[in-house]
Amino acid sequence: MRTHGLRWVAIGVLLITVLFSSCRLPLSRNNKSVMGFDPSAFSVVEERDTHGGFLGDGDYYLILDCSSNVDEAKKIIEDWKPLPLSENLQLIMYGGEKNGMQYGYDLAQNAHWPRIEHGCYQFADRHSESKNPGDDSELFERYSFNFEIAVYDLESDYLYYYRFDT
Repeated sequence: MRTHGLRWVAIGVLLITVLFSSCRLPLSRNNKSVMGFDPSAFSVVEERDTHGGFLGDGDYYLILDCSSNVDEAKKIIEDWKPLPLSENLQLIMYGGEKNGMQYGYDLAQNAHWPRIEHGCYQFADRHSESKNPGDDSELFERYSFNFEIAVYDLESDYLYYYRFDT
């Protein structure tokens, strides 16, 4: 009878190990595309993924050098919005003040993003309550964040990608 209980414990541990180990793979390796960019078509400069645990909270960033394949990159970004970022995206990525309230997220610093003057961006609100994934107007109206953003620097031909899940 005792070995029967140990068998179930072993099966449970094995299942939990399999489930959680799949959560830690970098997103660029799980997904063939990062906002239209196939990371394997460009040079990965830097990448970090802190997602994990039961809920999968964390952040992921990827910096791609697209200079060896600029023509392909330009095709992907042709419909992106020109910089500067919207006010909400500026606040979440770089921090600042709005309506007397201080926003200290500064996610760009954590993801090693420089301030980019000449470029374009794409945003996707992946929150379950989002009515329009391309609209960031309700970003601060919820208790959690689930979004991804990419900025393409037209001067350096670098792509900066960030995914944030809380």
